Amino acid sequence: MGRVTVRPFQPEDLAGCAELFSARHRKHRSRLPMLARSFEDPAATREVLDRAAANRRVTKVVAERDGSLVGFLFGEEQLFPPDHFASQYIPPQSADIGVDAHAVALDEDVTDVYRAMYTVLADDFAAHGLFTHRIHFVPDAEVQEAWVTLGFGRHLVAATRDTGIPVDGTRAAGIEVHQASAEDIDVVMSLADSLNAHHLRAPIFWPILPAPQPAAREYNLAHLADTETNPYFVGYHENRPVAMQTFNKPGFIPSVVEPESNIYLFEGVVEEDVRTGGVGAALLDRTMAHLRDRGIRWCTLHFASGNPQGAPFWLKHQFIPVEYEMERRIDERVAWARG
Repeated sequence: MGRVTVRPFQPEDLAGCAELFSARHRKHRSRLPMLARSFEDPAATREVLDRAAANRRVTKVVAERDGSLVGFLFGEEQLFPPDHFASQYIPPQSADIGVDAHAVALDEDVTDVYRAMYTVLADDFAAHGLFTHRIHFVPDAEVQEAWVTLGFGRHLVAATRDTGIPVDGTRAAGIEVHQASAEDIDVVMSLADSLNAHHLRAPIFWPILPAPQPAAREYNLAHLADTETNPYFVGYHENRPVAMQTFNKPGFIPSVVEPESNIYLFEGVVEEDVRTGGVGAALLDRTMAHLRDRGIRWCTLHFASGNPQGAPFWLKHQFIPVEYEMERRIDERVAWARG
């Protein structure tokens, strides 16, 4: 067997890349039924890859072994201004490899192929001053190990829940749940600030900065203008707002997850002094019932992998991981050391 070689992507590679991605997606969907059926069809996959291939901010490579296509990897430059809403979550001057922007043939050594492709992409990223690199993928032990060997650590998890599953566990008594409207924006933003403060502390250290906060307020106001599509729920205890779950459609559901009959849980927060007492479970029980009544089967969210309260809570309540985001930060001193 020959060694893996890497070269720039060419338009004629599109069909082969789509076949690689769809084959791996079919394997994943056999155990994760909430993944999108459409990606099992290489024709549908090809449409997505075609758009990525046309993006000038995307660096694209493919891998071959003995003349056969065995992998592809597309990485996009991220250049959001500091006051943009997305800058709350996406590091500035970074590179992002989307969940639908890479694949390796099922019969290949994924570490071998990804290592070869990332070597080329990483060199290009660093040359353009992009020192934070992120990769998204459907949970897969072999794929995860490949990226761990390249210096990546898990940062974020997307997870999906069947709304028909009962909410287990103790539920706090005396929690009144009200659906919020635009008039409740100050309550919504106050609870969002509590969530941001939680993410800022150890061990998460998520730097939610002041610059994008006006954009965050506008984002919430826009969604509160249509509460039928985007229901927001606030839990009160003795007239004090202590918890919140907000839902957006389509929100930030990963592209490989079924979008139909699915809604995105954008912010879920319980005030620190009432955590672990069943407040979150009481609110989740109410919101899942509301979604079921609307005929929505799936609910998807993201949580920080290192969140000591949030991660166990969502996993305990049957949110199944459907996407991992792993991140690597290169020492910026390489910029002058290489020179």
